[in-house]
Amino acid sequence: MQDAVKGPTAEVPLFRPEAMASTQVNRFGRVLIQQPLGYTVSALLAVALIALIAAFAYFGTYTRKATVTGLLMPEQGIFRLASSGAGYIAQVKVKEGQAVEPGDVLFVVSGERLSAAGATQQLISEQLNQRQLLLQRNRTLADERTHGQLRMLDARLRSVEEEQARLSEEVQLLGRRVELSHAHLKRQQELVAANFISLAQLQQSEADLLALQGQQQSLRRTQANLRRERTDLLAQRQDTEHRHQGEISDIDSSVAVIRQEQAENEVRGEQIIAAPFSGVVTGLSVQPGQQVAAGALLASVIPRQVKLAAHVYVAARQAGFVEPGQTALMRYAAYPYQKFGSARATVQDIVRSPYALQELPAHIASVLQSAEGATQLFYRVSLAIEAQDLLVYGQRQPLQVGMLLEADIIQDKRRIYEWALEPIYSVTGKWSTQ
Repeated sequence: MQDAVKGPTAEVPLFRPEAMASTQVNRFGRVLIQQPLGYTVSALLAVALIALIAAFAYFGTYTRKATVTGLLMPEQGIFRLASSGAGYIAQVKVKEGQAVEPGDVLFVVSGERLSAAGATQQLISEQLNQRQLLLQRNRTLADERTHGQLRMLDARLRSVEEEQARLSEEVQLLGRRVELSHAHLKRQQELVAANFISLAQLQQSEADLLALQGQQQSLRRTQANLRRERTDLLAQRQDTEHRHQGEISDIDSSVAVIRQEQAENEVRGEQIIAAPFSGVVTGLSVQPGQQVAAGALLASVIPRQVKLAAHVYVAARQAGFVEPGQTALMRYAAYPYQKFGSARATVQDIVRSPYALQELPAHIASVLQSAEGATQLFYRVSLAIEAQDLLVYGQRQPLQVGMLLEADIIQDKRRIYEWALEPIYSVTGKWSTQ
């Protein structure tokens, strides 16, 4: 019982620890921990800023894009009409925006020059015509001369062939007489052997047979001569034909040369430039009387009901990540995007052969040269535009061929933290594109 009472009394002190501590002397005083309010606010702001940066790095995205320059062109292409030679514009038979059909004459370019004797091209044309008439007259004379020679040879051939036919009949008759003379001589030889006739009669029969055989040999020689003459006549006829063919060939060659010179003279004198297909004339840049150089651009013809596409030129340093199917945002120079917005397009085709700056259209080359430099190479990229018109002050304004534009080709879109970790992704091979 006493043990039970002593236990709690021994464990619980008689006085509270605070009362005992108040009677003791503390050399260092009480420890007070007091934190300024600014520290707490700064810590909270730092935590909020870190959370905001982390959220921005995770949810925020950055898009890599290539800014390029180009222009609108027809999908079927555009046909440029140029002068093939130097001269002046004699006639302009078309107006800007006029519809044309295949074969319609659009321009007449004259290269005529004047000399002391008159119009040079006209004089040359007259001389060429005279030379051509002379050659044609020579050809006619050669035909008549050859035909006359052939007629004479054919007549001689017919005469020889008729003579050969008569000789053949005579040879046959003479051969029959020789056979009869042989038979008669044999009978007389038998009669002489039987002493029925004299030897003189037998000798007369032999003489007659020899005479007939001589005639037979003479006719055969005549036949051989006729055959030889016929062969010579055939050779002469063939030689005459060959000479005539060679002469005609030389004349025809000379006529062909003259015709070529006439064609070249006509080109130098007057060029007819016609429409190659149905379309609309645009870019008319010449007037009657204007001097033009060889290869000078006169106008362009675009097909009717044309669908436009954007042709942009990408520098070599930007072309590596451009692929078909990528989206592009276009800004037309004629319509400021601050007012009229941008148009969407899709990368359709990429020409993998590079273009030098000198090979590009002049108005595009000047823009690219100022932006990229004169030594840069460019790749042409075709963009399929979504709309063939643009909303301008409440009205749909159709787009025009040749409009300059600037486009941003969206190549890659990733979160900001992915851009920050790009070196690590590149090393590990873990790359995520969105």
